[in-house]
Formats: sequence, structure tokens, C-alpha cells
Amino acid sequence: MLKPRIGFTVTYHPQEVGAQEAPELLAKYCQVLRGLGMEVIKANEPLHDAKTAVQNGKTFRENQVDAICVLLATWSSDELILDLLEEWDVPIIVWGFPGIHTGSLCGAQQINCVLKELSKPCKLVYRDDESSIQEILSYSRVASLKRRLRTAKLGLIGYRTEGMTETAFDEFDLKGIIGPRIVHTDIGKLKDMIEKVPESKAMELWEDVKKKVGGVFVKEEDGLYSAKAYFALKDFIEENSLSGVTIKCVYDFMGRVCLAFSLLSEEGIVCGCEGDVNSLAAMFMLYELTGVPVHNTDLLDVYGEDDSVILSHCGSGGFSLAEKMEYIALKPVRLAEEGLCVLFPAHPGKVTLVNLVGRKGTYRMCVIKAEAVHTDMIFPGNPVKVRLPVRVNEFLEIVSKEGVGHHWMIGYGDVEKELMQLGSLIGIRVVSIP
Repeated sequence: MLKPRIGFTVTYHPQEVGAQEAPELLAKYCQVLRGLGMEVIKANEPLHDAKTAVQNGKTFRENQVDAICVLLATWSSDELILDLLEEWDVPIIVWGFPGIHTGSLCGAQQINCVLKELSKPCKLVYRDDESSIQEILSYSRVASLKRRLRTAKLGLIGYRTEGMTETAFDEFDLKGIIGPRIVHTDIGKLKDMIEKVPESKAMELWEDVKKKVGGVFVKEEDGLYSAKAYFALKDFIEENSLSGVTIKCVYDFMGRVCLAFSLLSEEGIVCGCEGDVNSLAAMFMLYELTGVPVHNTDLLDVYGEDDSVILSHCGSGGFSLAEKMEYIALKPVRLAEEGLCVLFPAHPGKVTLVNLVGRKGTYRMCVIKAEAVHTDMIFPGNPVKVRLPVRVNEFLEIVSKEGVGHHWMIGYGDVEKELMQLGSLIGIRVVSIP
């Protein structure tokens, strides 16, 4: 899970009530924020003139912080915040404290106004309570995710699947707007890498995998090929410092990398199907925010009686996503009836669904906070039954109106607020349901 690195300082005006408390506030709230699990870079001294603004900024630049949090001990000149950002221009949290005589709230609102005029990403937080602390944590995580997206590299093997124009993407737009850079290779090169993996190495992994699952119903040769695919993909990922990979699997490579994807997802590598790069970026967002493997799914059916939907794909989910380990079965991929897929019903829990489609000018991300509930093995893949927060007819109406894509990424946990804020930070439209 993301561990944001933030710069923390306190600003004041020497002639305002409460100025003398600035050093104490700097020390105290640095520790408070560290208690949230963030890495906090403390300014050497409070911010109160042009010199300290530059010093604070240099400290934050040297430590490559994701965001800066400025607590106002008193009303303070907005120009100092601009001087600070000239040294290290990152999203900024302006934190106002209660105190009618200090002018802290007044100053925080003023600074926020100036930052908005200059199109600087910022967050105004007020009060010294649990809700304000959580707002700081949430925004810091989003700023950290934005920075992670900009440095991430995602692998694309082959091209998008025939007949799925929806999954097309613009490499320049993805880099310029969302952040990740693409490393591309063709399936032929991957196949060559797979063939070069030693049989003994694959056998050792395959035997270990068989001990962990509930049932094995595939040919030994398909299990060994899947194990070799894992090592080949791992080499490709490590050589290129990738955070994720997607492959054009349908229809001629189905069931060849599903087990590899399942194993890699447990190692923190997001793995997507059908060459859908936008969806892979959405998987990366969810993984960074939740810290657990992410489901790659299609929307398959809706149930009006309890306003739920069934989502699944062929079967490449991480083992930890299964309701029970003994439910995991290794079977041939549907339709082709060959290869190997990892089949199991998903475990229940709070989830966030994300759908990312489009390009420059049309990028849109649909986000749903929902609940995954128990489901039987009603589809040969990794079925996830999700109870929606709206009626299914309303859900489908929004899907129709917004032109939402058919690939839904599902992460465990409630990260709707962070994704909404991320959309604002990177400048794409977010559709929240409800």
C-alpha cells in the first residue's frame, strides 16, 4: 500500500497572535502525521519570510516529497507559499486551525484562493480533529499515487484484441495525462523466452503450485508451460522495471499466461487481459491504493431482485482473492478448452470498481463503491458478485449515457474518495455511482 512522503511546515506572521506557538506546532503535528503511517519530512524551521520559504522548499525538493502540508499558526502572507512552490512544485495541503484571534482560517482561505487562481493543485483542510487528519492522509495518498503514475512503466505484449476497438489507447495521451510509459514487445518474443526456460525450473514451480490449490484438471504439459510463462514474464518485467503487464491473449494465446498472472499479482505486479492498457492503468491505481491484488473482469449479468451484478474473466486472479484456497481449481480456459486458468469464486468484502476508457479530451473514469457478496462458481473464471448502491436499471442507464467500457477492475476496500481526487489532480472526468 502507498506510503506517502510529504513535506510538513508551519507558517506564521511575526505580528499575529499565536506566532510564538509555531515551533511547537511544527514538532507536534509532524509526529501526528507520522503516526498515520506517512513518511514526513519536517522543515528545519517554521515558514515566516522569503528566506525560510526557500529553505523549506529546498528541503522538500531534496527529499522528493509527493505533497506539502502547510499548517497556519496564524494568518500568513500568501506570497511565501508561492516562494515555497517555486522550489518544489507539488500538490499542497493548506491546513487552517481554529482560533478567532490568530487569523489561521482567514489566511488558509486566502492562500487557497491564490493557488486556485494559479491552477496549483491544492486542498483546504480546517480544524484539528480526526476528520481533518484523515483528509490530509487521503489527499497525500492521492498526490503520492499521481507521482507513482508518472514514473510507472507498463508492459504491452502484442496489440489489442481484434474486435475490441474500445480497448485502443493513445500512447502519448496515456503518458501526458494519466502518467505511465509503455514498454512494448510482441508475442513472438515472449514465446521464445518461454521456450528457453529450463524444464527443471518450471517443474519445481509447478509442483509447488499444485500443492496450494484445491484441484488440478489440466495436462501436465500445460502446467509446465504456464510455469515457464511465469519465469519469462518475470524476466521481461524485471529487465524493464515494469509495474504491470497486459497481453493480447484472445484468441490464439488463451490460457497460456493466466497462472503466471495469478502468481505475479501476488508479487505486486498488476496483470491485465486482452491488451487493454487503459484498464491496466486502472488496475495499477487500485493496487497502489489498496495494497492487494485486483480483479480484472467483464460485466456479465445483472440481477434486479437484489440489485447485484456478476463480473468475471477467464481466470487469472491472485490466489488471495479466492473465498477459500480449497475452492481454487486449475482447469482449461473456456471456449478453447486448453491451456490453464485459475478458477475460483471471489471472497466477499467492501470493494471499489473502476472503469477507465478514452483518450485526450474523452478520458473518463467510472467509480463505484460497493459490496462483494458470496457467489457460487456460476462462471468458469473468477466470478465476483457485487451488490450495487443503485438499482441495476439506473446503473445500466449511467453506463449507456457515459459510454463506460466493458472491462471493470475491482479492488478490495473503499478508495472512492481518493480516486475522485485523483481525477481532479490529473484532469480527467470521474463518474461516480451513485
